[in-house]
Formats: sequence, structure tokens, C-alpha cells
Amino acid sequence: MQLSEALEQIDGMIDLVQALIAENNPESTEQAIRQLRDGMEAFAGLAPRFGSQQFTPDNVQRMQSMSDRLSQMRGYISKVSAITAQQLAALMPEQASAHTYGGSKLPGSSASVARMYHISG
Repeated sequence: MQLSEALEQIDGMIDLVQALIAENNPESTEQAIRQLRDGMEAFAGLAPRFGSQQFTPDNVQRMQSMSDRLSQMRGYISKVSAITAQQLAALMPEQASAHTYGGSKLPGSSASVARMYHISG
């Protein structure tokens, strides 16, 4: 396999992930991201086998462009994740254990322990 062929495959995977992100299809996007990650791992394993003559200025520029695109996707995914977390927190606020056990925020107080009483009779 030539370096340009490997870059072509990785570039196609990046295009697929970007298209799925634009479609807002989380399940397919997650699967495509896994495939991209696996492809990048395979590429990293193959990179030392490519001869230095294959690292032409065009191929190096293409790798830099792919790196920039991946950075932009990572930033976008981080922003979407943060927005989603904020929306989820607004819809389902986190509840403290004080609601269940009657805890107090005063110093020295502790939450009461739930007790079961046996009534004889």
C-alpha cells in the first residue's frame, strides 16, 4: 500500500464522519468515529514502513489538512457535548441525598439513618 492510498482511505473516513455529524445521527456517527479511530491506529502502525520518498510535500500538506479537520471536529463535538450536558442538567437537576435522608447543611449534623421498627403484638 502506498502512502497516498492510505491517506485517501483516512480522508474518506473523515468525510463520512463529518457528513454523519451534519445529519445529526448519533448512532451512525459513533460507529463511524470508531472506524476512523481504528483506521488511524492502523495508519500509525503502517507509517514507519513507508519510505521517506513517499512523504512528498503534497502528502505532508494533505496530512496537515486532515489533522486540522480532525481538530475542528473534536472542538465541535466537545461544544455539542457541553451544550447537551447543560440541557440535560436543566431538564433533570441533580438531587442531593438530603431529600431522602433529611440531611442538614449545618456543621456537626449528619443525615439520619433510616430505621425499621418491629412492632410486637
